[in-house]
Amino acid sequence: MEISDSVLERIKKEKAKPMPGWFFRLRDWLLWLALILLMLVAVSSLGLFAFFLSDGPISHGARFFFGAVFGRMPMILLGLAVLGVAFALFDFRMTARGYKRSLIIVGLIFVVMVLLAGWTFNRYGLSRNLDSFFSNARFYQDREMYMRQVWQDPDNGLLAGQIASVAGNETFYMKDFDGKEWKVEISHALRRHGLAPVEGLKIKLIGSALGNIFVADEIRPWMGMGGCRGTTDAKPCGMLKQ
Repeated sequence: MEISDSVLERIKKEKAKPMPGWFFRLRDWLLWLALILLMLVAVSSLGLFAFFLSDGPISHGARFFFGAVFGRMPMILLGLAVLGVAFALFDFRMTARGYKRSLIIVGLIFVVMVLLAGWTFNRYGLSRNLDSFFSNARFYQDREMYMRQVWQDPDNGLLAGQIASVAGNETFYMKDFDGKEWKVEISHALRRHGLAPVEGLKIKLIGSALGNIFVADEIRPWMGMGGCRGTTDAKPCGMLKQ
């Protein structure tokens, strides 16, 4: 007996009935919905990853690499982006015609789409909004806390805090985020965005520490321009656009 005859005989014996067409259509719609959601997870995660690293130490000559890039939250976000693309690709293969497409080509298309969309999210302020939205979630470390962690490292030439008082064009006093007071010399410092030190302003510095004196090579606004394009957020974007 041929295999086809055996299968037909078994169908008759078990009185099996074919699945209705609507079941397969619903299954396909659900797969496409899951694909869209997975791609959104990947895009959002990559956009946040870029937002975390924008204007970070690595982007302008810091003296270390590992801590700036491989902090806990950026790595979680990067991992979510990779997993989102991987599961989206698997999901696509499960759709009605997905198995007919080249896995490599579809994977490359997904990667390019996520890279472009993630870059757009960060450039036009959507990543900044997402960071603000998730800031109170227990599982999430927002960019503010991440930046404090990364920049509070005077032994490696990185310092951040709030200006306490200004003592002229070349010197001011600040308190870092650990509560330590510093005298900051900025006579030869590069001032990003034309920044002028004023009391109460949060800043970050690159330079060298000598006791409680910090000689700055570069002075930057605290949160920088990451994700400021296309937003009217006055804190800190508004200050930087003036």
